[in-house]
Amino acid sequence: GAAYLAGLLRDLPAVTAVTAPSVPSLHRLRPGYFSSAYTFWGVENREAALRFVPATELLGASHANVELKPSDASANPYLALAVVIASGLAGIADGLTLPEPVQENPDTWSAERREAENIHRLPATPDEQRAALLGNDRVRAALGAELLGAFAAVRAADQAWAEGKTVEDVVTAHLWRY
Repeated sequence: GAAYLAGLLRDLPAVTAVTAPSVPSLHRLRPGYFSSAYTFWGVENREAALRFVPATELLGASHANVELKPSDASANPYLALAVVIASGLAGIADGLTLPEPVQENPDTWSAERREAENIHRLPATPDEQRAALLGNDRVRAALGAELLGAFAAVRAADQAWAEGKTVEDVVTAHLWRY
């Protein structure tokens, strides 16, 4: 499980381009909104992109889970699941290890401390999302060239439509779409 999560963590910027792909998604994925803005995991840390929720007495010892916080309803569930599975399995195949969990909000840290801890900001613009997606061989392979091209075209159309509009207008237009 740890290697699987380490694979997700390694590919998180590209994975998030698929699991939270819309312009409104980017407005939500910011520090302080409990939807995650940085590439880290934590135990019960609401700011963590990968939030481990341990088992409780109420639910029993076998009911722990991990939340992939930078996800939302604008994602195609089939594509999102495909890239989550591919990244996690690649983590297992590559024998990755999970870093120590972070129990703080890295947004309160200095840029130097975040860099030292290898914690980076998730893509905050459509252009950053596109670069993360196209720059990740594992996620690109999971989607395949034809599907990746179609996905990127739809995301570019979403970006072009949103240019020049206020956040409120963009969110209102998407509110009942997903």
